[in-house]
Amino acid sequence: MRWAVAGHGDVVRSRVLPALRALGEEPVYLWGRDAGRAARAAAEHGVPAGGDDPGRLTAADAVYVATPVAGHVPVALHALRAGCHVLVETPLAGALGGGGALAAEAAGAGLRAGVAYHRRLGPAAGRLREALAAGAPARVQVTFCAPFDPAPDHPAHWRTDPAAAGGGVLADAGSHRLDLLLSVLGPPVRVGARFGRRFAAGAERRAHVTLGWDSGTSAECRFAWAGGAGRDRLDVTAGGRFLTLDPLDADPGPGPHVELIADFAAAVRDGRDPACPVADAVLVDDVITSACWAARLRNDP
Repeated sequence: MRWAVAGHGDVVRSRVLPALRALGEEPVYLWGRDAGRAARAAAEHGVPAGGDDPGRLTAADAVYVATPVAGHVPVALHALRAGCHVLVETPLAGALGGGGALAAEAAGAGLRAGVAYHRRLGPAAGRLREALAAGAPARVQVTFCAPFDPAPDHPAHWRTDPAAAGGGVLADAGSHRLDLLLSVLGPPVRVGARFGRRFAAGAERRAHVTLGWDSGTSAECRFAWAGGAGRDRLDVTAGGRFLTLDPLDADPGPGPHVELIADFAAAVRDGRDPACPVADAVLVDDVITSACWAARLRNDP
């Protein structure tokens, strides 16, 4: 397919564009709000053209949306209404909401709309599903910690502002791990949360989220942007069986995006849902939003 890409940050440069090329897909336009920066990024990475023209953004078969999170839903809606399939970076909207409109728009137009929760396609999802196959109530623990403290002039500083990023560490790294749980267990019936330490713009650096399901299964998730050694671990105890994934996954380079985009291209060709359809990503946003409300009710700093 011919692809336009909205955004030209690190995920586009290091993962999306290499994955498109590895699959023989054709990136034709790189869109950004700053036409000059988009054009320079396009030239640097071998994309035929770049700029801020919304018409050229949608003169393609599919659009990969990798803007700051606040732009995900508006840009994806624009693409769908112009007849393009859309694949959106994570989270779909976080606590900003509005993602449900994409599912309705795509269904009405007969287009595919997916979100880049690529861990659904990796070994972690299969091993988690196997560990929970017996149906006994399980206890799940998720721990994520990585350094992240960008200076004001750093290109990723927008992620410290929940109005742009849809939240902090929970919407960012946490959304992938929440989706992994929801893809196996379905939506929880109970959500609790505590947040700690915030950036000046308001995004939380720490989030402790508890989830519960009618089956009796529970999950305790701790996410942190903090110094020191990184951690990315999942532990499951279910019916006398134990599973530990440490690290959760290696996530090497563009590899996961190769599988993600290959699945999406096949979904377009076969007229089926992609690995993570927009409707599933809305459930992740709903949990993030519920956690934000729970933390707010606690008057977390």
